[in-house]
Parts: sequence; structure tokens; C-alpha cells
Amino acid sequence: MRHVPYGLLKAIPTTTASNLGFLISSTAMRIIAGSLRGRRIEAPAGLDTRPLLDRVKAPLFDWLGSRLALPGSLPEVNVCDLYCGPGTHGIEAISRGVAHCTFVDRNAAAAKCLRKNLATLGISGQAIVIEQPIETARFAAPNGEPYSIVFFDPPFALSDDTSANSPAMRVLDRLASSLPVASDAFLTWRHDDHVTLPTLLPGGWSQIDRRVWRRNAITFYGQSAT
Repeated sequence: MRHVPYGLLKAIPTTTASNLGFLISSTAMRIIAGSLRGRRIEAPAGLDTRPLLDRVKAPLFDWLGSRLALPGSLPEVNVCDLYCGPGTHGIEAISRGVAHCTFVDRNAAAAKCLRKNLATLGISGQAIVIEQPIETARFAAPNGEPYSIVFFDPPFALSDDTSANSPAMRVLDRLASSLPVASDAFLTWRHDDHVTLPTLLPGGWSQIDRRVWRRNAITFYGQSAT
């Protein structure tokens, strides 16, 4: 699930919010593969969150697994979960074998829920939670190793505008100089299916694939050496 700033939420019509899958009450999701398969992930209550459904999660991680290891698992690399909410992407990645995940979200309720999830699952030692805006967060390479997977999951409204000076592009511009990534890293960007993202992103990311599941789409990027 992902946090949507209140100011953006007010501007989204009720019918649109319903189509995007916003939830009104607290939700529990499950981990679908790996060492923690079947365990639950709690998400904070409210109308400002949206789920990463199993029908999206499964092919997303199978795609990454086929590129980096075997479908259903991931190698012992570092990953970064941006706009992480309760940690759906990163926790699934840890379950599938990654060494470490850095979670970033400015929302206090989401960060509190995420820390509880990590503790309940016994994986706090494989994670860092940065409760700061992505625009100003400081990143360090865990154990001296760069990130091999970056999950970029901003509120859908932010993905609607990808012009040069848009909020999303300004975030990616900053990440290009502040987020240490491997030369063969991948970035996944989840967005509404009507959005067509740029072929190239700041930081040396080139588009290599795009998949759609009803209203959810994920565009996959790789570094130039990929």
C-alpha cells in the first residue's frame, strides 16, 4: 500500500479514488513467496492508502527474479523501497532472499506500521526505515554495497505529470546524485495504466519493459549496462 498526501487526495474525485483501489479501513496483506510466505503485513487505516494486489505483486517479482536469479526468489542484494507505505515491496523482497532493504516514507503512521511489521516478522535487522521526505532523505549504501533494485511507487497523481520540472522528475533528479545504485540495477515504477512514462529517466535509467494489470501498470527500467 502507498500513502497519498492529503492535498492530492482532496483533488481526486470519489469515483476516481474508487477506481484506483483506495481503502477505507485497515487492511492486512500477505507475503506470497519465500521464507515468510503466508505471513501478514498490516497497513494503516484510512482513505489515503492503496493496495499492491497479489495479481500485480506476483508477476512483478517473477519478472525481477527471472532477471536476477530464478522466479520466486531474489539474490542477496540491497534494495530500496521509495514511498514504501507499510513496506509491501521491500518485505516481499526480503522474504525472497535480498540482503537488505532501505524503506523511505515521510508519513508517520505508515512508518510506525512498517516498523511493527518488521519487528513482528523478525526482519528488523535487514532493514533501515527513513521517515523523511524523499526529496531530502540521505541515503547510504548498506554494508558498502549499492542498491540493485529500486521500487519507485509514488501516489498515482504524481505519475500523471512527468514533464521536466514536475515533482516526480525533480525527485528522480535528486536521486540521480544521492542514491548509490549498481551498474546493472533495476527500477520499477508503478502507476495508473493510462500513463505513459518517459523512455529515459534521470540517473541513467532506460525503459526496458511495461506490464499492465487492469488499472495498475508497472514500467521497468535498467541502468545503461543492463
